[in-house]
Amino acid sequence: MAVVVNVSHRFPRTGSRAEQLAVVRGDWPVPEVDNPEAFADSDDAQELLDAADVLIAAAGNEVVDVQRITGLQVDEGGHVRFETVDEPVLVGMIGQRLRPGAAWEPGESWPVKLADAAGAVSGYLELVGEAARGEGEPARADSPEAADAAAGDLSDDLELGGFRLVLGVDGNLVVTAPAGRSVTVLATHEG
Repeated sequence: MAVVVNVSHRFPRTGSRAEQLAVVRGDWPVPEVDNPEAFADSDDAQELLDAADVLIAAAGNEVVDVQRITGLQVDEGGHVRFETVDEPVLVGMIGQRLRPGAAWEPGESWPVKLADAAGAVSGYLELVGEAARGEGEPARADSPEAADAAAGDLSDDLELGGFRLVLGVDGNLVVTAPAGRSVTVLATHEG
């Protein structure tokens, strides 16, 4: 599952990366929780903890950031602040619209929701549709944008020693290293 947060009224699109991350990581409310003790006893908080894998921030149902959740903190008011790192494997979600189920519907005001997604990269990608565009402007299936999106679809992913490897159908490989580790790429030379 993914945690999806609505940053529509707070996300500084032209702000610094630090300002954007502060909003995305947020101080998010949990239903009927107003202190750390209530958080510990809350079923909603436990569900949030169980889902704490990927944090998707949306403004106007358009994905503006995707982060890998590494932990969380609860403040004195029972609000949650996520600890995160960039999730380059899912960066293709940014700029796309949330699909029904993950998107906010008219009348929904709670800024945090959980979206059902399998733990694999493809499961998270199913939470979004086509690139964000003006209301009432659906993308055509034969448009260049649809072809570009299809070319970037991810076909397979693997976790190896804490490293995450994702091979796209376009043949590109994305490697995400755990904190404190590095990746070295060596080219083979034909002799």
